[in-house]
Amino acid sequence: MRRCIVILVALLIGATAYAGGGVPGIRTEWGVVAGVHHPLARFDMGDSSASLKAQTGFVAGIHMGLRLVGILGIQPEILYSYNKIALTDEKQKFKSDIKCNTVQVPLLVSLKAVLVRFNVGPVFTLMDNPTYLDRKGEKVMFGRLYPTVSYSAGVSVCLFNRLLVDARVGGGFKAMENCLSYDISMEGEYIKTTMFNAQLKVGILF
Repeated sequence: MRRCIVILVALLIGATAYAGGGVPGIRTEWGVVAGVHHPLARFDMGDSSASLKAQTGFVAGIHMGLRLVGILGIQPEILYSYNKIALTDEKQKFKSDIKCNTVQVPLLVSLKAVLVRFNVGPVFTLMDNPTYLDRKGEKVMFGRLYPTVSYSAGVSVCLFNRLLVDARVGGGFKAMENCLSYDISMEGEYIKTTMFNAQLKVGILF
């Protein structure tokens, strides 16, 4: 599945570059974006004594766009986001930060009304490997936060044909199973995480 997604992204980049060579009726745009990434996670802790609190991080990436005839556009992106989830278990006297590094590819349909764009579409997760340190300082995999395919929707404004301001929400269609284990003597405790997020980005278009 991930290999198919990589091929799809490569084809989209190639199509954008080709359209940029002068295909009539199609306008292309490229740019870089960066901003704030705020997780809105829901944790089903079951019988675990731990508590989890997602913290605000950042997001940055590459924006691409094919502006088709009229108000319609296709907007693929490659985004990297980073944030932490504070892990506390008072019963086990344990504290750590779950570090979340995620690479996602939104493939959005964009409808334009004057300066405003309304964007919605699927998001493909290429990398999602949150980890934390156990009592001995060993790196432990927490488990995926996002399914391979999730969604995103939002609104953006393009000013002076160069400055892009984008706000959106996104998340998974299903809960993911994660595991907590603080040292080798402790059996893993399984929890379920349903991940949502809100992003506010500013970009420069070329």
